[in-house]
Amino acid sequence: MQPDAHDAESPSADGTDVPEPLVARMEAEVEQLRHSVSSHAGIDQAVGVLLTMGRMTPDEALDTLREVSSRTGTPVDRLAELLVDYPRSGSLPAAVRRELERQVVRPRADGEHRDGDGQGRDRP
Repeated sequence: MQPDAHDAESPSADGTDVPEPLVARMEAEVEQLRHSVSSHAGIDQAVGVLLTMGRMTPDEALDTLREVSSRTGTPVDRLAELLVDYPRSGSLPAAVRRELERQVVRPRADGEHRDGDGQGRDRP
């Protein structure tokens, strides 16, 4: 018996047939969007952690997050997880800790303020 053309389709909510490849693509897209929303929330939380660690604007904190990610080879979403967990755990990978110290702790201790291009400048 030959497979019917409808064998590769699934009924949709309205009873029409939807091709399985389309369903699979849509499910993958929904999962990607869920991950993106979750990742964005974590990044926003990490920006908040950086705001409390150093005297900087939200834009500067986001730039710092990206810079630390780039310099340490840690994906931004993973770095965000580490930073959000840091107040509870008190633990960061050594490379991340060193870079955060360079980018956030030392400038704050020196009274330095980061401007938009990531370069330090003295606070007024």
